[in-house]
Amino acid sequence: MLEGVFHRVLRAVFGSGADISSSNPLPVTSETSLDSGVATGGGLTTLDDTTKGWQVNIWEDALVEILDISTGIAYTREIDSNTATQLNFATNPLPAAVVAGDTYTIKRLASPMSPISKANLFNQAGYLATADILGADIAPTNSPTAFKVEAAFSTGGILSVDLTQAGVTVNIQLYGGVAFNINSAYQFTFLVNAGDTVNFQYSVNATILSFKVQEVPAATA
Repeated sequence: MLEGVFHRVLRAVFGSGADISSSNPLPVTSETSLDSGVATGGGLTTLDDTTKGWQVNIWEDALVEILDISTGIAYTREIDSNTATQLNFATNPLPAAVVAGDTYTIKRLASPMSPISKANLFNQAGYLATADILGADIAPTNSPTAFKVEAAFSTGGILSVDLTQAGVTVNIQLYGGVAFNINSAYQFTFLVNAGDTVNFQYSVNATILSFKVQEVPAATA
């Protein structure tokens, strides 16, 4: 009886109809999908999607739900790390290897009141002026919400954000379009809604000393 009650509580909290078990050790969150696709290959501990261009480790600690097309069974795993085209979940291998054609979605178990790391770059040399700083545009997990940005560069320049909404992109300069001091950190907060995506550019060649983006509740930003 107690076990049944425990299962019902977990379903209510995590928004999943599936029991937690050895084959499904983490529940699927009811949060909106952050990314999805069709696997081009993989294995017991990896999922490959060569159509992607993810920022390295942007999905660390997120959840991936993988649908095995041969059986119709969905498995959920916590992502240990990722490259531009591969998700790694070696800590908890699958019972059957991912194959081309398996579908997947990426989500996060996140409280709307807790910050979510969206980007974390450190001491990256070779940035070229006006190129996108992030390997892929980022979107909010919750809505409405706010993105908080902290940035520091080795060279003085202007930081701007590309905000895309309904297919239309506008470029907004931060810090009033005034150039940053070298080796100095600046912080900004701006509001985003469901459907928005953002990326960032810097006006000069530089080393990215630190570039962090966190999603925080709009009410507390």
